Amino acid sequence: MEIIRGGPEDVDTAALIWAHAVSRRDGYEVPTLAEARPGVESALANEPSLLLIARDGGEAVGFLAGGPQGTDTAFVNYVGVHPDAWGRGVGEAMLRALPGVLAELGYARAELLVFVDNTRGVRLYERLGWIKVGAPVPHPRNGRLEQRYSFASPF
Repeated sequence: MEIIRGGPEDVDTAALIWAHAVSRRDGYEVPTLAEARPGVESALANEPSLLLIARDGGEAVGFLAGGPQGTDTAFVNYVGVHPDAWGRGVGEAMLRALPGVLAELGYARAELLVFVDNTRGVRLYERLGWIKVGAPVPHPRNGRLEQRYSFASPF
């Protein structure tokens, strides 16, 4: 598995991975690229943004995207793995590569939100040292509970 820094040319790839992942996770029809792209573009709109692409055998199987939240904090908007690659350590590989990229970009910490019913994601974040921040809150669009997690330097 190879984790690389992505660029604008990887936005569509990331959006399609996300479309397939949320479709499988949440049990609805796969969103179109036109529906999935704006969210990924928005996550990368502010600098310094971060986009990691996980490749396995040359094929993109996962991505991590986000950008600035505060002066020294990055917000990870997306950690997405194509369902065909679930269980192969793709998410973990990207999260283990993240601290080095954060340091390169001048971030001291990162935060993310995860649905509390996403048990695989919650287990992964907690196993890798992400810490719960506050109480879960309802997502503004769908009402599902989300938990904020933080990961701080030293990495």
